[in-house]
Amino acid sequence: MAKILEKPEELKVTMNVRGVPLTLARNGEKQRVTRVYRSWQNTEDWWGKEVTRNYFMVKTSKGLVCDIYRDMPDDIWYLSSIHE
Repeated sequence: MAKILEKPEELKVTMNVRGVPLTLARNGEKQRVTRVYRSWQNTEDWWGKEVTRNYFMVKTSKGLVCDIYRDMPDDIWYLSSIHE
């Protein structure tokens, strides 16, 4: 079951040329992404503005399984939920 965060947490993410996350930094701690379970894109209308987000369900070197997303076009990454 996933715990959805009340407010998404901003992350620092490095990615490959295809936009797939390789590392993420949370609370100043850098973790390698060891597995990408799935990815998907969501586009919706938000107050008359189209918002696109690229989501990834990943596992990190610290054992964290979570959903992260890249908010386009702002190019900011967020942690949205943690899987238990």
